[in-house]
Amino acid sequence: MATERVGIVRVNEQRLDEALGRVVGLLGDLEKIVPQGSRVLIKPNFVFPPTNRGITHPRLVEAVVRLAAETGAGEILIGEGSADVYTSQGYRFQGMDGIAARYGAELVDLNLEEGVRKKVPEGLGRDYIMVPRAVAECDVLISLPVFKIWGGSPLSLSLKNLIGVYGARYYGHNKDSLEKGDDPEYAIAGDLGTEMGAHQPNVAKAICAMNTVVPTQLAIIDALEGSDGEGHWIRLDTLIAGTNPVATDVVACQMAGFKADEYELFNLCREYGLGPSTMEEIEVVGEKVEDMSFDLKRLRDNVLEMPIHFCLNLLNTGELKQIQRALKVYGLVAEEGPEWDRREGLLAALTDLVSAEGYYERALGKCTDYALKLLDILIERGGTAGSMVDVERAFGEKYDGLYRYPAHRVLTRLGLAYAVDSAAAPYYLLPEGLTEAWKRRKEHG
Repeated sequence: MATERVGIVRVNEQRLDEALGRVVGLLGDLEKIVPQGSRVLIKPNFVFPPTNRGITHPRLVEAVVRLAAETGAGEILIGEGSADVYTSQGYRFQGMDGIAARYGAELVDLNLEEGVRKKVPEGLGRDYIMVPRAVAECDVLISLPVFKIWGGSPLSLSLKNLIGVYGARYYGHNKDSLEKGDDPEYAIAGDLGTEMGAHQPNVAKAICAMNTVVPTQLAIIDALEGSDGEGHWIRLDTLIAGTNPVATDVVACQMAGFKADEYELFNLCREYGLGPSTMEEIEVVGEKVEDMSFDLKRLRDNVLEMPIHFCLNLLNTGELKQIQRALKVYGLVAEEGPEWDRREGLLAALTDLVSAEGYYERALGKCTDYALKLLDILIERGGTAGSMVDVERAFGEKYDGLYRYPAHRVLTRLGLAYAVDSAAAPYYLLPEGLTEAWKRRKEHG
C-alpha cells in the first residue's frame, strides 16, 4: 500500500484562512484535489446543533467554502443530514444560510434527498446503501469532522462523518430508528425510515460500508478545539488534513492518545482497501505529531494546568506584548531590557521568563489582595470543567458583588491565568506549577 500524506498545522491568532491554505498546500496542488469547474460538496458535522458535545465550527466551513470558490469550483454545496435535530435548524444555528448566500453555495438537506442505490461489498452487513443524490453526483467531497471522542470508533472523525450521509428519508433520524419503531418514547411518525438503521449491524461496519461507496477527496479535521464528546473542551488551534480519510483519522487518533489499529473500524477499512491503519504507512508533514498531541481522555477530569508555552500560545501578539509591558511595570524584568515585536520572539522570551525558577513566587508577590482571591477561586473552579461565567458569579457571591475585572487583569498581565475562548463556554487555564506555588504561599503566609 502506498504511503499516504497527512498535514498538521497550527492556527495562530485566529488566521484560519492562512492556516487552511497551508495545510492543504502540504498535500499538493489544490487544483488537482478540487479541479476547475468541479461540483464540490462540503460535509460538516452538524449532528445536533446547538450543543456542547462537538460540531464543526462555522468559521471553518466558511473558510473551506471560500477556498473552494477561489479555486474555481463550478458549484458548491453544503450538505448534512442531522440526526437529533432537523438539518435546516442546524444550518440556522450555525449561520449556514448567510455563508451560502455570501458565496453562492447551495444548502442541501441530505435527510430529504432522493437516494441513488449503491452496491456495498460483501461482509459489511448490508447489500446496498441509498446515497443522497447530491452526494452521489458530486465530483469532490470535502469532509469537515470534529476532533472529539465518540463511542468505540474511538473518535468522531472523517470516516464517522459519513454517518450523516445515511439520509433520514431511508434510514431514519436516529441510529436505530427502524429497529425501535415500536417504542412510543423513541419513534416519531415519518422519521423512522424504511431501511436498516445507520448503526446496523454494528457501528464499525456501517461506517466502513458508507466509505466504500462514498469516496472522500479531502478530509480536514476541525481540531480548533478538542472534546471528550461529553461537553468538556480544550483549545488546540489545530487543523489536520489529508486526501485519504483513513490515514487522516489514524493520525488524529495518534494525536488524541489512541492507536487506530486496535479498533475494528480501522482494521475493516484496511481490509476493504480504503487506507492504512498504522502510522508507519503515513507521511506526516507540517507540525510533528508529538508536538501537537493531547490525550482527550484527560478532559473527563478537569484540566486545570497546561505547559507555559501552550498557555502563552493561546494568546495573540497584542496580549503577549501586554505581558511584556507588565513585567517591566512590576519590575520583574529590567525597564531597559530588550523588547520583542514579533510573535516568535515574544513567545520564546516570555516562556523563558515565566518558566524561570522563582517566577511564580515573585509574580504572586505583585498581586493585589483581590487578585489572589480570584486566583483562589480559579484553582477551585477554573480549568476546562469550569467557565468564566461561573468564576465571575462565585467571585461576586463571595465578595459582595465586587467588580472582578481589575483582579482578572492583574492575573492575565502577569501570565498567571489564561482566559480561553471556546465554542462551548470560555474558561480559565493556569500554567503548570502555579497551583503548587500558590499552596506553598498559603502555607508559609
